[in-house]
Amino acid sequence: MALPIQISLASTVIGFVSFSFTLLIWLQASWNAFLTLGSAPSQVRDSLSTLRQGLYEEREFLRWKRRQKGGSKKGLYYEGGPARVMNDAIKDLIRSFKVLEHPFLVAPHSGTEKDLEWSFDATQHQYKCDLAHRILWLRVKDKVDNIAIRLQRIQTRRIESMVEDQLHMMQDMMGMVRDCEDRLSEIEHRLQMSRIG
Repeated sequence: MALPIQISLASTVIGFVSFSFTLLIWLQASWNAFLTLGSAPSQVRDSLSTLRQGLYEEREFLRWKRRQKGGSKKGLYYEGGPARVMNDAIKDLIRSFKVLEHPFLVAPHSGTEKDLEWSFDATQHQYKCDLAHRILWLRVKDKVDNIAIRLQRIQTRRIESMVEDQLHMMQDMMGMVRDCEDRLSEIEHRLQMSRIG
């Protein structure tokens, strides 16, 4: 008779512990949501303007790199190299970013995309942050953070590609230095032989 009472007591304790953990998790999620709503004005402004600037800077750098390497001949960029893949990814991120940013803009930019990229207005947009937009921010914050993470990965890949290019240039230069050393040693050897003979 004591065994069923012990099992019942253990089951009750496990139920209360599980319920208390569930309640604590719910309270923490609610508290985090409340904090996000409270800090939404600064988060919206900082996150969106910083992400906008990073996306446009990365796109401009990749354009510059393409013009620098492309020139009149078609290079690896046109064959689907890393710069083209990164450029396509940046275009997709900018498209996604604009969709997320648009509901928050007080006055959407009316000029051309080129005017927006490097103007002072590009980083000084005014964003709506009333209660409805704070709740919207709570829903899209993870998507904006995801775009920022993907942008960081692209930047890391670009830096890796640049370092790899520099490494290849250094290896080529070391090969030329070794060739020069070999030629100089051959010349020195010939000079020594001509002095002897």
